[in-house]
Amino acid sequence: MALFCAAFEVSTRTTAGPRVTTGPGTAAVVAPDDDCGYATALLRQGRQPVAVHPVPRPIPSVHAVRADGPYVRTVEHRGSLRQTVKALRALDVSAVVAGSAAGIELAERIAWHLGVPGSDPGAAPLRRDHGVQAAALARAGVPALRGVRTTSLAEALHWAAEHPLGDYLLAPAAAGVPVEAVVCSHASGIGSAWPAMRRAVARHSDDHHLVLSERPPGREFVVNTVTRIGLDGLPEHTVTDLWARTHTPDGLPARTDLLIDRHALLTRALTRYTLRVLDTLGVVCGPVSSRVAFGAGRTPVLVGALAVPGASLADDALRAATGRDRFADALDAVLAPAPGRPVPAPTGRHVVRVHFRPRASGVDPSLGRVLRGLPTVVAVSTGLRAGASATDTPIGAEVVLSGAEPRAVEADYRVLRALEREGLFPADRP
Repeated sequence: MALFCAAFEVSTRTTAGPRVTTGPGTAAVVAPDDDCGYATALLRQGRQPVAVHPVPRPIPSVHAVRADGPYVRTVEHRGSLRQTVKALRALDVSAVVAGSAAGIELAERIAWHLGVPGSDPGAAPLRRDHGVQAAALARAGVPALRGVRTTSLAEALHWAAEHPLGDYLLAPAAAGVPVEAVVCSHASGIGSAWPAMRRAVARHSDDHHLVLSERPPGREFVVNTVTRIGLDGLPEHTVTDLWARTHTPDGLPARTDLLIDRHALLTRALTRYTLRVLDTLGVVCGPVSSRVAFGAGRTPVLVGALAVPGASLADDALRAATGRDRFADALDAVLAPAPGRPVPAPTGRHVVRVHFRPRASGVDPSLGRVLRGLPTVVAVSTGLRAGASATDTPIGAEVVLSGAEPRAVEADYRVLRALEREGLFPADRP
């Protein structure tokens, strides 16, 4: 079977940008978090990773910003861009990447001053703020969610009164914040959800804006892309992988499936729309993970985009299925590809990420062993691993299934849900 990713070697062109630097390559990773795989990918390619740590550290979007890691050097950014750029130039840095959502704006500013590939730092919110993104898309005539970005509950309620809808979606404006969106059906629901979401967002981000919008139509998809500078100096966007998300009736993620059919009209429609989004958001180079809603009889609309690699527990399974390496792809956008780098042979295997509702109850040991022994289980999150204690809180617990036969994957998915009902998380038992 031909692989899905091969169908998306399609490019669009926007404004000119700097050319990719040749040579062995030293890359600066700005504000890397615990999910950042850039340093490992750089070392694997024989390159030199340098960490840039903002001081004081920004409030992280997901995890604490790393204080260490496999970096050959570290540079502290203490507010003086001139000093930071001077230090990185002395280290012969030829590429700059954001190691987390908190590092996007600083990474773009550093890249601009070093004269290496990067997007316009003056428009950095376009790559990390849902409300700013929706407004920019609407101005450009690209389908977008109607909504308001604000820190004022009164303003949000006023917008809702002017736009009577069946359901609304309340979410953080800052992309990458681990706070789930809430579906609200009326003004009192918005008022009830607002204070708790504001407090939750404040724990993870310096940006306290929320976005109240229409509820996205249909199903949600995750479209991962990488943009590189072409031979003519213009950006070329490529969709590397695309995932379909299924939610529970109360709006929480249930499963995420890798889509591998390159001929499907669905994937083509999502690709065309996402390429327009990337142009509008001013993406010149590097990775973007976009969440797109698409319902029957509707056009796709962006839920939110984030200009960092969409890393997940399923990255190894993705590499085996498609030959794509999340962080290597992103590095190829800003550094000339390392010579002789081995590329895994794609297998076309099916990949499903299984999500569980947030819990803080530990995992039943015997049921956990059954879960880990299922034939198509290839990865589990920390709280589900052997030896995990009740203190290894399985909030956002996830299992990755992968196999050549879709029926085998689906059979194991049903077993996982049965284990969940039987008391995989003991606090759920009557």
